[in-house]
Amino acid sequence: MKVMGIDHVGVAVKDKERASRFLTEVLGARKVLDEPWEYRGQEFNWAYFDIGAGGRIELISSTDPDSFINQFIEKRGEGMHHVTLQVENLMEAVEDLRSKGVTVLDVNTENPHWKEAFISPRDSFGVLIQIAEFDEDYWYP
Repeated sequence: MKVMGIDHVGVAVKDKERASRFLTEVLGARKVLDEPWEYRGQEFNWAYFDIGAGGRIELISSTDPDSFINQFIEKRGEGMHHVTLQVENLMEAVEDLRSKGVTVLDVNTENPHWKEAFISPRDSFGVLIQIAEFDEDYWYP
């Protein structure tokens, strides 16, 4: 598996606007994207922020109390949800991980601009790791 680098840290929040203001006004981050998305039939919002030299933070939030985000917040509180690693080839990475006994969840290759899968936190010391193959020019104009 060829890891290109850490793309972003995903943070689950209750109040996206408040968290956005903190990132931009206090930490000096620049908002890059802010849009609705769907995952497993659940709608949520995600916003990307550039911070520093190549660092990115993603805020994820939902108004649906039954969403995976709000279930996460209810169980663990607001905070880090996942770390995303950019990989050169998602399916090769998935095959490599599985060959090493790693549990890979939710492989999704439907979007040509963003292909993703998740490494089970049970195999990665409690951290949900997202691996993604994507076109940087599409997401980071």
